[in-house]
Amino acid sequence: MSRFTAAGWAAAGACAAALAIFGVSALRTASSSPAEEEMKAPVSGAGFIDGEVRLGAQQQARAGLRVAVLAAGGAPQIKQGFARGLDVSPLAAINAEISTAHAAAVASRAEAGRLVALAAQDQSASARAVEAARAQAAADSARADLAERRVGLEFGAGLARLDLAARQRLLGEIAAGRAALVRIDVPGAASKDGSRIIIADGGLTAPVSVLGPAASADARLQSAGLLAIVRGPMARSASAGRVLAASLEQSSTETGVILPRESLVRWRNAIWAYRRTAPGVFVRRELVDARPVESGWFVTSGFSAGDVVAVGGAGTLLAIERGGEQAGEED
Repeated sequence: MSRFTAAGWAAAGACAAALAIFGVSALRTASSSPAEEEMKAPVSGAGFIDGEVRLGAQQQARAGLRVAVLAAGGAPQIKQGFARGLDVSPLAAINAEISTAHAAAVASRAEAGRLVALAAQDQSASARAVEAARAQAAADSARADLAERRVGLEFGAGLARLDLAARQRLLGEIAAGRAALVRIDVPGAASKDGSRIIIADGGLTAPVSVLGPAASADARLQSAGLLAIVRGPMARSASAGRVLAASLEQSSTETGVILPRESLVRWRNAIWAYRRTAPGVFVRRELVDARPVESGWFVTSGFSAGDVVAVGGAGTLLAIERGGEQAGEED
């Protein structure tokens, strides 16, 4: 056998060996079962997509996760407006004037009555003195009546319906920081006495007690305005001159869905809920223009009747997602 023939046989043998090795490797790869591939694949968890959490059935059980189906609901339509804290110094001055005028009127009426009695007994009371006393009593009474009317003319009929003692108690509460007098303006809304109005200062909210219409319209907003009293912690927020957000409940209703309070989480100054988009897949969604109602939080967009949301473990979902950790592997 020549030198070239021997070399050819050696090359052929090397190629055959390589093909045999490749074939065995390919056969091993092809023979891997789907179960083995699943074991090699990473377990689905949080952090792969922002706002999404994937959990298996046993992982959901360990997280204490429960779900609820959203139902359609309704709530009174809300109109947004403004609340402005009022300076009550003029009211205090009017109240003081009323007290002084009433005291003067009582004294002058008593003096006129005394002089009339003396004149009737033909004692030291002239007819001129009696007439002067009667005129003074009438003037003092008119001054007291005018002072009473100033409350309604300058503040509104609602405040004028309170008697002098009730206004004095209100002024005492305001001075102590337990109450505040506010004017509510809601452009385009049919506000009236007895309307339910909520004012807000950041995360603090409180209902107000509506007294009645304000004495004058707002020149800029062209709204009639209401006079109201706010009590409690919000009273300090409604100090004179401050402008706060106000919402007025209308008689008409709007439709949407009500999310249970247990489904809500607070993060980055917003309210969120986890909606299930597929088995084991929960996506965090922000509540836009939501407002609290008796049975939960009412929204008109972002969620629909029939949506499934996480309850009883929504906080755990947020912790898993934002912690960037894998959920515990299934047994």
